[in-house]
Amino acid sequence: MTAHTESVSIPLGQPAFVHALRYTALFDRKPFSEGLLIYTDNGAYKIVSPGEDHYGSYVSYTDVAEGPQHVIFLSWPSEDWDRNVASHTLTFNPDSAAFRQVLVLPGNPVPRSQYGYALPIPDPHSVDMTASWDRVRETYAETFTQLELLAAARQP
Repeated sequence: MTAHTESVSIPLGQPAFVHALRYTALFDRKPFSEGLLIYTDNGAYKIVSPGEDHYGSYVSYTDVAEGPQHVIFLSWPSEDWDRNVASHTLTFNPDSAAFRQVLVLPGNPVPRSQYGYALPIPDPHSVDMTASWDRVRETYAETFTQLELLAAARQP
């Protein structure tokens, strides 16, 4: 039996909102405390971190350009998830910059909880969707430093 592979071309849209993330609790298979989450204007997203670089789709309960507060993400099959998908639901508190995330993996009935802090990146239209993690980290170093200080100040 031969494997049948077919591809689909999906337009990514333009960046509409961007969150810099700092996790303080992580799923053990994804121990990357920082990341950049790019929401596009057509429901596609991209996340890049020291160990992730994948795309997916999202649905936001609020206008994403105004600042998402509750968002459901479904990753597209990628090497990051062993050529499979993952579902993430993130809830953001804009007053405290805190967020919580529930991760669901296919075939695993136990959701994983993650949480941390998120800050918006000004001028999302200027974000380079092709930038490597090293370039992203350098470009937004000030925001990631703010997140690190925020997380350190609010730890018990």
